[in-house]
Order: sequence, then C-alpha cells, then structure tokens
Amino acid sequence: MDRYVSAPFVVKKLGLPGILGPMDIHESGAREIVAHWLLPLEKKANKDDNNDDKIIFYLHGGGYCAKDWQAYLYLNGQLSKYTKRPVFSIDYRLAPETRFPGALLDAFQAYFHLITEYKINHNDITIVGDSAGGGLVMALLVYLRDHGYSLPEASILISPWIDLTYRHQSWVSAEKHDFLPTRPDPQALMNPARFYLGPEQYTKLCMHPYASPLFVKDYDHLPPILIQSGDSETMTDEVRSFVDKFFACKYTMTRHEEYEDMVHNFQAYPLLKSDVAFSSIQKWLDIDIKQPRKLYNTQKIFIQ
Repeated sequence: MDRYVSAPFVVKKLGLPGILGPMDIHESGAREIVAHWLLPLEKKANKDDNNDDKIIFYLHGGGYCAKDWQAYLYLNGQLSKYTKRPVFSIDYRLAPETRFPGALLDAFQAYFHLITEYKINHNDITIVGDSAGGGLVMALLVYLRDHGYSLPEASILISPWIDLTYRHQSWVSAEKHDFLPTRPDPQALMNPARFYLGPEQYTKLCMHPYASPLFVKDYDHLPPILIQSGDSETMTDEVRSFVDKFFACKYTMTRHEEYEDMVHNFQAYPLLKSDVAFSSIQKWLDIDIKQPRKLYNTQKIFIQ
C-alpha cells in the first residue's frame, strides 16, 4: 500500500464572514489546493478506542513564504507512527505572491473540505502546525471560535510563531544556539513577516490577532492545546508570553512543554528528545484530553 496519496481539491466560494470574506468572494471554483495523505503503517491494536476515524490535519512552517508539505515528511511520518493516524497536509499559498489572510483562507478551506467532502467529524480532527504553521493553526482556531464554526477535537503547536513583531529578546539572544536567522531589520526586504503582511501594511497588521495570535484578547472556549518548544530557540520568549495568557482561561485545556537545550522545530530531526516529544503527543491525544473537566487548566512542564 502506498503511504502517500495525492488528494488535491477545488476551492469553493463559502460565503465566509469577517476577514476572510473579501478573499472568499472572489473564489470562482477554478483554484485548486495541493494536498496529500500520509497513511499510518499500522493501526492501533485496540479496536475499542474509537480511534479508527481520527486524523491529523497538518499545516507546515516556513515563515509563510517558503516550504511545502514535502519538507515535513519526516515529522509527519513520526506523527503518523506515534498516533497511528493518517496525516492530511496542504500546500497553502505563500507570500509574497499571496498575502495575509490568504494562508488562513486556504487552511479554512482544507478544514471545511475534510468535514464536508470526507465526512470526517470535527471531533475526530486534530490540527497540528509548526512555526508559522503553528501560528496559522492558532489563527484558524480563533477564527472558527469567533464565527461559530465547529472546532476540532484538539490542537498541537510546535514552536509556534505567534508574534510577527519580533519584539521578544530571544530573537537576539538565541542566535548562538538556534539555526534560524536573528531578528531581521523591520524595514529589511528579506523579512518574512513583511512578505506575508505586505511592506506597506506591516506596521498596521503586525499585531492583528489573526496574523499574530499572541494579541488575541482571550483564548477561552478553544479545544485542548499542546504546545511544544525549546528553551534555546529564537521564539522561546514569545512562546512563554503566549502560554502565560492561557492562565486566565477557564474553559481551555493547555499544556506547554519546554525542552532543555532544544532549538526551533527540533521534532523535525531524529533526536532522542524528538522521540520524547512524539510520545508526549501520543499520550496527549490518547489519554490527557479525555481527563475530567476539573483538570482543564494550564500546565507548564520543563523537560530535561
């Protein structure tokens, strides 16, 4: 059986509200989004856990201006291996050719496609994203909540880029540890955030909650969220600030795992701590999110 199944789909005009409306109205039914399924090598042995229909919807990173689903075959393969779930990935449109909120529209279209065309229950979907994809996942969750759409069962954010202002100190202090470039000059041409938002709109949009989810007013009434990051990456400080805001929540279950000496997106590499992280993801989905409501709180865990 081929593990990789091509599954492109045609974008539809959906009559979307809010910020996606002006882009959605121009959809003619002629545009196609590249998508693929990565199928698990084996399924769970326990047939009584209602896991057979559950899937992962993955949104890749790359600063909104680079990479595609193929760049994350190892990471997605590990997700599928540990969770024994199929992984659905898309190539959302990239900047600078497509600016904000084009990626968010494509993410919504894919989520809608899974529910309406594949007939997958929203409670059987876990949305996962890394880096810019993690920020995109968070923006999608908030958009779904804000406009009354059905939310997925859970979400996992891997080193999420959730603040496009670059204001946190770790963008400079992590330079000697992380492989990502240091904080770019706000006016520099080679600035992923300026590509995504548009150079003439960057100052206006860099704190927009659907572009920089750190600035969302509140995170309540969202599905359970697992956040994984390293303590030696450029985004360490903004992820910590992001997690701190969840302590005000009463109805969103959140767990933050910070891994010692790990860099940005370390799960994309065959490291011992990557295996620890994937095992934690498996436990989060199979056990933790099913705990009683009284355990719905924010946890911060440091993993050595």
